[in-house]
Formats: sequence, structure tokens, C-alpha cells
Amino acid sequence: MDYKELFLQAITSLRKNVLRTALTMLGIIIGISAVILIVSIGQGAVKFITAELSAFGTNFFSINPGSSAIAAIAGGQKNLTLEDAEAIEKNKSLTNVKTVIPFTTTSIKVSANGIDKSILVYGSTEKMAEMMNPTMLSGEFLSEDDISVASKVVVLGTDVSKDFFGESTNPVGERIRIDNKPFRIIGVARASSALLEGSLNDTLFIPTTAVISQILGQDASLRQIGIKVKDPDLINQTIEDVKVVLRDRHDIGEGEEDDFTVQSFRDILTTVQTIISLLTLMVAAISGISLVVGGVGVMNIMLVTVTERTREIGLLKAIGAKQKDILTQFLMEAVVVTITGGAIGILLGIGGAFLISLFVPIPFVISLPSIAVAVGVSAFVGIVFGLYPARKASRMSPIDALRYE
Repeated sequence: MDYKELFLQAITSLRKNVLRTALTMLGIIIGISAVILIVSIGQGAVKFITAELSAFGTNFFSINPGSSAIAAIAGGQKNLTLEDAEAIEKNKSLTNVKTVIPFTTTSIKVSANGIDKSILVYGSTEKMAEMMNPTMLSGEFLSEDDISVASKVVVLGTDVSKDFFGESTNPVGERIRIDNKPFRIIGVARASSALLEGSLNDTLFIPTTAVISQILGQDASLRQIGIKVKDPDLINQTIEDVKVVLRDRHDIGEGEEDDFTVQSFRDILTTVQTIISLLTLMVAAISGISLVVGGVGVMNIMLVTVTERTREIGLLKAIGAKQKDILTQFLMEAVVVTITGGAIGILLGIGGAFLISLFVPIPFVISLPSIAVAVGVSAFVGIVFGLYPARKASRMSPIDALRYE
């Protein structure tokens, strides 16, 4: 049995009805391209978020109010104070703690140049720059002196600066009113990563001490305490040590639940990667359903082909073709259809992923395993769904086949 000849015969047979062959391949093409495209986007998103979060470093962790992650995000509990942050910073037993970054947030009325807007205001210290790593377009970030004397100074995000002063104006030295109190602008900052654009470019930064004394009041709580450690390998032990300090300050007894939540950027990174990978797998699996639909299409068309070529099958058997030869010939046609559709689907999937990477900040990533799986699935679909029509053709009686009209 000459497989090369069978392959050429399959090509010749399929070329006799190009439109039918193209429609048969369509389901395979859509399924394969969708799977490759989704896997590529998913892996690109994981790579993008990994790079963005890694910019923070694995030597950061945060403390949020609330006994669960949901409560921490919602901000329902208000039990972290500036004194908590100071206690952690001054505790001599916490030798691995390098930097403590307390900050709070509030959305408040901001006015300048006759424009009034509600803006998210961050109350922080000069150490916030270590975590967010902003790019200063003009002026400077908050200083230690600003914090110590609760200076009424402010750093604008780029979008806020444009909204109030225009794109070509440097507002450093100008005045802006926050909660109807005058603050002097000392800098304009821009996010250094895409992940932080929303939380930096659209906000204001003023000293935590000024937020508490001028806006929120002395009983104000912190939104978060960020902590940078010296040795990332000891971060888990440092987290436990900080928990002990906070539990003692908050009078939490043995066996009672913490009233705060601790998360490290390493944990956040792992969680995000896991979620995106699972979503990608799920959506890719759903897209794979179209492969089954495409396989059914292959089977239907092959059954029609067998019916149309009944006399040809009878003639082949009459001149000595064996059942195995007929089976292989029709199976080869089914496999050629699916493999060709799979190849086109792979090219479309790769091309689609590349085009998307040009318009969104997701790197172009191609998964070789997913391509290998796509090729394997294409061949598998051709064999499985082409087997029944091929067997039907091979089992025909030559006499009945020759008499078929």
C-alpha cells in the first residue's frame, strides 16, 4: 500500500469540490484557531500581570483592615491606625522590617481654576514612592519633612493635572483646594507601570498626617499598611511576627480571629496566575466544542462522499481492491481535511494573537504545546469522525455498489 499515492488521491478527490471541502474544514478551523488564540491571550495576560506585579518585588506585603480578603477590599472595618504602623516601625524585634508605609484613602471634593471634581486622595508618606515607584514629570514627591509637620502639600497624578491645569501647563507651585482647604502643588507623577495607572494617574498624594489633621480627623483609620522587608526569604516569618505585634495591640486573645488581613505580593501574584490559567483552560475547553461540531461536519460530508462514489468503490473492489485499501483511502481523505483545517486554524490563531498584541498591552506569546495539541486533535478528529464513513465504504458489496444508481 503506497501512502503517498493515497495522499495524492485524497487531494485530487477533495479538489473536485472545493466549496464543500472548505465548508467541511470550517468547523475545524474555527475550533483550532479559537483554542490557540485564547491560550495565547491567557498566557500573555499571565506574563503581563507577572511582570507588572514583579515590579513591586517579592519583598513587600500589606496589612488591610478586616478579617477576610473580601472585608479588606470592601473596607468595611476601620481598625488600623497610624499608631499601629508606628508600633511596627519602632519594634526592635522586627529586624527584617525595612520600611513601613501607612496610607489611607478618601474620595473628596477638589477645586482649582474654577473646576470642581471628586478625586481619590491618598494620604501617605515619602516611603510610598518605594512601593509605587512613580515617574516624576515635574517637581518632587512627598518628603520626610512634609510628613513630620503635616505640610499642606500635594502631588498630582498626570490625569488630575491635565483636568485642572491643561496638558501643557506645569502646575508646580500652584494652589489647589482639597475639602475647601488650600494645598500647594509640589509635583506631578505618572505611573511607571500600566497596572498602576488607575491608582496613581487619577489620584492625589498628600501627607498622611495632613489627611488626618486637616480632612478625616484624629480618629481616622488607615486603608492599608505596606511593609518592605530586607530579606524576601524571611518574609513569611516576618509576617507572623508582625501579626503577633498587631494582635497584642488589638487585644486579640488566643484562639480569636485576626481583625486584619495580611497579603504578600508573592501570594497575590500566585493567585492571579492561577485564576487566569484556570479561566484560560475553561474558555479553551469551551472553544474546543467547536472541534466536535467540526468533526460531525467531516463525518456528514464523508458519508455524502461515500454515497456519491458508490460505483467507484464497486469498481475498485471488482479489480481487486481489498477492504483495508478502501478503508484507508477514505480515512486518508478525512484526515487530510482535518489536518489542513487544523493548519489553517493554527495560522489564523497565531495571526489573531499577534494582531491583538499590537492594540492591547499584552505580550505576544505562542504556546508550542497548544500547537502540538491542536495538530494532534486535528488528526484525532479526522480519524474518529472519518472512521465510520470509511468503514461503511469498505464493507460495501462490489456487486451492489456497481448496480447503485
